[in-house]
Amino acid sequence: MADKGRYHGQRLKAKDVLRLYAAGERDFRGTILRGQNFRAAELSGADFSGADIRSARFVDATLRGVRFCAAKGGLQRRWMVGQLLLIMVIAALAGFLQGWSGAWITFFLLDDNWTSENKIAGITGLIVVVITFVAITRQGFTLKALRSVAVAIAMAVAIAAVRFVSGVVAVAVTGAVAVTGVVISAAIVTGAVTVAGAVIGNITGTVTGAIAVAFTPSVTGEVAVTDAIVIAIAVAVVGLLLSFYINRRILKLDPKFENLRIISFAFSAIGRASFSGANLTKAFFTNASLKNTNFANSRQQKTIFNHIRWHHATNLDKARLGNSSLHDPRVLKLLTTLNGNNQYLSHADLEGANLADAQLRNANLCGAKLSRATLRGAQLHQAILTEAQCIGTDFTTAQLTGTTLEAWNIDDTTILTDIDCDFVFLKEHPDAKGSRERLPHNPDKIFEPGDFEKYFKEVMDEVKLLIRDGVDPQAFKTAFQALMSKHDIDPANVRGLERKGSDVLIRVAVPPDQPKADVARTFDTHYEKALPESATQKLLEAERKSKQEIIQLANKSIDSISTVLSNLTINTTAMTNSNNPNVSDGSFYAGGDVTLTG
Repeated sequence: MADKGRYHGQRLKAKDVLRLYAAGERDFRGTILRGQNFRAAELSGADFSGADIRSARFVDATLRGVRFCAAKGGLQRRWMVGQLLLIMVIAALAGFLQGWSGAWITFFLLDDNWTSENKIAGITGLIVVVITFVAITRQGFTLKALRSVAVAIAMAVAIAAVRFVSGVVAVAVTGAVAVTGVVISAAIVTGAVTVAGAVIGNITGTVTGAIAVAFTPSVTGEVAVTDAIVIAIAVAVVGLLLSFYINRRILKLDPKFENLRIISFAFSAIGRASFSGANLTKAFFTNASLKNTNFANSRQQKTIFNHIRWHHATNLDKARLGNSSLHDPRVLKLLTTLNGNNQYLSHADLEGANLADAQLRNANLCGAKLSRATLRGAQLHQAILTEAQCIGTDFTTAQLTGTTLEAWNIDDTTILTDIDCDFVFLKEHPDAKGSRERLPHNPDKIFEPGDFEKYFKEVMDEVKLLIRDGVDPQAFKTAFQALMSKHDIDPANVRGLERKGSDVLIRVAVPPDQPKADVARTFDTHYEKALPESATQKLLEAERKSKQEIIQLANKSIDSISTVLSNLTINTTAMTNSNNPNVSDGSFYAGGDVTLTG
């Protein structure tokens, strides 16, 4: 078939793949790579679409732009058998402890010859088991629950010390350990290979529990075999119900059982495909099967998730995701479905996410982390981007009609090319007059092609210079001449002068190759250095005057700046020797109403 790779269906060793890759081969579609080790390999740009990567290891590998579309993850058969055996061993141990502690508690409570000390031992052990059970079911597998269990055990120790009751601590501790063992066993069974693995684990626990009851010392001689069987069944049923409950909470992503979920996935990731510590920038996992695949950080480095395409990847919620934002169910669902219409995604961590062509109509992305994300062609009609972090975000051809952009954070690295937008709102909530500050302000107009970028790009490529307490004309002239000589800025780059009380705010357009921080530093340094001490004293005195005088001072400052700009002498070689037809020996037209003479 045309869509099959050259090595489709062939079983390749890691060394063969690396040899072919070094020779320029990139097409490995449909290959069988089960169990192969590509640790720290360079495979950027390779295509493993449809490949069988069960138990393959790409730890610390560089996989930039690699395609794993429809790749088959999972576990090799030999690893599957090994995991099943380990599940049975852990379940057997948990079941044995359940049966053993249950038998002793029953013996102390039901034996006809029991003494008051035995009664205390039985009741104390039962209380510890009940507290452990309740703490875990209500509080989850958390430090708070473990503290409750520790308090119960400490109580048993105290009773044993005061009343000299033999067996209290042993029974209590064993009971607590038994319930905890069931919990951990349930977590591991959650990541079992198959449903059969879970069933076998529970059956193993029940059988070993019955054996523990039947052969517990003193129980067989004092308690009837029938009672032992009843005890075994009761213990098994309680343990099974607890196990099912824990399984359900883990699968429901209950935060109280997140620690068990981590244990579950850490166990289930043993022997499975691993991308731990790999650089997966711009990799594709479209339609890939990723159950229990390991994406956690390696010991050497972090796994890089930038711009990965997860669309229609299956069982990603059952993968080991390390510290990535995919732990957020909202993020995971959005990246695998690309459907965020009407979804509440406020403050979601989508930094570096690949959301090209995503459906985000009416989505609430208030405060969302979208920096370095790809939103090319995304539909964001009526979406809310209030205070969203959009540094370096690619909005090329995105549809933003009706989007709320109140206080969204953008800079000159944000890409706003070919935006499809009729109008936007600058306020999320209407003011007292019912206005949300629509742009364009005229409700009868809409953005023409390219207008959106013009409106917002102007804000991104300018620097704001604040001069406090009036302007010293000579200091301003010196500082602006420094900008002209160092940063290729001329008076035509001044976009606006605004009065802020006694202060003046100057907005200056900055050439693309000039860092804003350097421009601001140059101006401030030269202005402060040239500012005479006497002028500073005069401005301080003026600051103490009436509000009206301060306003007049600011107006005079703006007049001073305008005068300086209109008469500023340009001595740079670039302008003197320019071939610009607007340059002559007598004057230089700088745009607008500004003509520079000299």
